[in-house]
Amino acid sequence: MKPVRKLLPVLIGGDFAAYSQARTFHEAYGVSSLAVTTAGNVLNTRTSILNTIVEPELTDPAVFRRRMKEIADSYPDSDKLVLGCRDWQVRMVIENKPALEEMGFIVPYIDVELLDQLVLKEHFYELCDKYGVAYPKTFVYDFKNKKDPVLDFDYPVIAKPSNSAAYYNTSFEGQKKVYKVGSREELLELLDRVGRSDYSDKFLIQEFVPGDDTGMHLLTCYCDKSGKVRLAAAGHTMMEDHEENSIGNPVAILSEVLDEEVTASAVRMLEAIGYNGFANFDIKYDPRDGVYKFFEINTRLGSSSYYVTGAGYNTAEYYVKEWVLGEKFDGCIIADRPHLYSKIPQSIINAYVRDDDLKAQVAEQYRAHRVSNPIDYKADRNLLHHMYVRLFMYRQKKRFETYL
Repeated sequence: MKPVRKLLPVLIGGDFAAYSQARTFHEAYGVSSLAVTTAGNVLNTRTSILNTIVEPELTDPAVFRRRMKEIADSYPDSDKLVLGCRDWQVRMVIENKPALEEMGFIVPYIDVELLDQLVLKEHFYELCDKYGVAYPKTFVYDFKNKKDPVLDFDYPVIAKPSNSAAYYNTSFEGQKKVYKVGSREELLELLDRVGRSDYSDKFLIQEFVPGDDTGMHLLTCYCDKSGKVRLAAAGHTMMEDHEENSIGNPVAILSEVLDEEVTASAVRMLEAIGYNGFANFDIKYDPRDGVYKFFEINTRLGSSSYYVTGAGYNTAEYYVKEWVLGEKFDGCIIADRPHLYSKIPQSIINAYVRDDDLKAQVAEQYRAHRVSNPIDYKADRNLLHHMYVRLFMYRQKKRFETYL
């Protein structure tokens, strides 16, 4: 299917997530995307499906708007669909939504007021309470009043920033995306260290839900402009990244159909708040009580969202059909096609996964050739890209062997 006008996906970001999204647009419409990023790398410069503008000062709102105006002036006859790849990039797009729309960009995102309700995790949990969505027990620590953390759950605990975008823009020794804390003394030392940094928003202290990576699940939903969920695609994590700066990012995902009530609870919340665009939930099954518990919502496609497209539900088509072509959706699709998304060799999955049934499902996807690596794209005509993919997979094998 081809759009009736010129289509230019403009991706704010230039990493793995940007290449994955560029691939979805190329698969569906045969178009190359334009990436605007702070740094060039092999993925965004050695490829035929992505053109790249490098702007080191992109985090400066004035510089961002200037660069986007240059793009708007350079492509006056194209339908320019702008998408952020990471939390801070999505926030930059949303905070500048009126200006971008005036320039002629299509911005398929919620407004900043709803964004703040969702991405500040303590507000997200308030919504979970309101709409009957389960989540782990949580204590909200405020660096402004430094109230002593008194927990009604045991150690170890998980500690993480409430505001991921603000946390991304700070830096301090020992900084991690998420912390597993084994004692009260360790927790107080962590809070003191974070408190002495530039990060001044709230920190969440949560009960630790036991289980390895295979306890994690993802749910990606698309809501149309009327606020109705039109796609719900779930995935069962086989393995996550274990490096400090990437911890928690799935590297192998089996497509699945989640428990009906779990999906229904997410749909109920999204439709009640009037969400539109893509949303991605991180969920973990708690073996202690048999409940799926929601950790957070991403107000964008997740970095591993190609698991949806790989299974046959191209995410780019949802954006283009509604926001570019003005088409309407009818009903809600519950994705049910078997598929394995993987950024690592099968041998690593087999070595990590202990559950024989899950191993068998992984093996079946390989036998049926229903496996996709988002950067291993045969239609990319750049030879250096394909050489990099082979090197990447070799390095993945060596890197992940250290965690087994």
